[in-house]
Amino acid sequence: MNRRLTFLIAAFEALVVAGIGIGILLAPLTVVWLFENDPTIEWLVPFRASADIWMMAHGTRLVVPAGMFGSSEVPAFVISMIPLGLSAVIAHFSFRLGKKLTTAIELWPAWVASALVYGGVSLFLSTAAYNEFAYPVTWQGTFFPPAFFLFFVLIGSLLGKRQAFGEAASLPESAERIWVRDWAQRRFNNLHWAIRAVSAPALRAGTAVVVILIGVSAVFVAIMLAVNWIQVIRLYEGLQVSFLGGVMITAGQMAVLPNLVVMGASWFTGVGFQLGAGSLISPVATLVGPLPALPVTSALPIGELSFGMIALIVPLVGAFVATVLIRRHADAIRFEFASAWSASITLGISIALVAAVEMGLLALLASGGIGPERLQVVGVNPLLVAGVLFVEVAAVAIPAAFLSARPDKPDHPLAQR
Repeated sequence: MNRRLTFLIAAFEALVVAGIGIGILLAPLTVVWLFENDPTIEWLVPFRASADIWMMAHGTRLVVPAGMFGSSEVPAFVISMIPLGLSAVIAHFSFRLGKKLTTAIELWPAWVASALVYGGVSLFLSTAAYNEFAYPVTWQGTFFPPAFFLFFVLIGSLLGKRQAFGEAASLPESAERIWVRDWAQRRFNNLHWAIRAVSAPALRAGTAVVVILIGVSAVFVAIMLAVNWIQVIRLYEGLQVSFLGGVMITAGQMAVLPNLVVMGASWFTGVGFQLGAGSLISPVATLVGPLPALPVTSALPIGELSFGMIALIVPLVGAFVATVLIRRHADAIRFEFASAWSASITLGISIALVAAVEMGLLALLASGGIGPERLQVVGVNPLLVAGVLFVEVAAVAIPAAFLSARPDKPDHPLAQR
């Protein structure tokens, strides 16, 4: 693909991704507006709501000024929680676009087109969605979506596996991909020998610990919803909405379900999470105030659970399994390190550091404000959960590393004595 064709294809694909993101929201809201609408409500209302949620999925904050809600006066507040479910969908399509661009001889025209088109869409939506009752932070609504989109396009186009078939397979790779690969290799070769040996297995094992936590949390949330199905039905009935309204509420809950899964992962570390200032839901203690009457709250481990403290076994077992299973990826450690103690301590601490950083970032993304006053604090304290997980993983990974990272014996017969 030449520059012009690359530019046009990327621009079109960026427009498609933006259309999919906003269409997922606008289509069902439009159906509700058509069949269950108050005649006095304009179509701009669901359009603005869709635009607001779309921008929130990219990290934009939504400002709600002070006003009256029924007979109560509500102070101004900011909705800052990111609906990670929708964010994951947009990130997936953005990454796929990046992988499609790997056949291009030059990538920079595609990057420019993607940023311009997606930025133009976000500028239009942030302007059109402005309303005195709720509006996005203007500069965030303009710049956050294209930055989010371009980030995943860059990752896909630079690091994704090249998808070249037929005659395109014989063409050279883009200069950008070659430069990034060479730069990364040079930087890696210039690192300290211990970092080179430990980095790959530590990244694998640390990420595996977080994946295990997230996976167990997802299963736990599903089980809690299944066990508490009667409460789920009662909450749906209490909302007194129609079938279409129930579908919309379910879709909204699906958008924030990954946030709840991350909170569940924090619960398994013992840190727990908050649903409002002054509240705490953890295996050790539970203290909650008034909660939104949403069916998804039935999945929360509220109340005294007999197996609460047993939950702390999950990160410990995960750290042990992940550390032991990276043995076949730890050849460099066994070769470079001369002492079993130094190898095990270095690997164990590195695994704990990777897991702590990744879990802290997930906690940061999954948390935020969803309402006024006390509901401005919802989610997980990222620094606290990172620190606690670091200690838990390090306590297990260091001794477990003796099984996977013990240095090989020297080859010389005299050195083995």
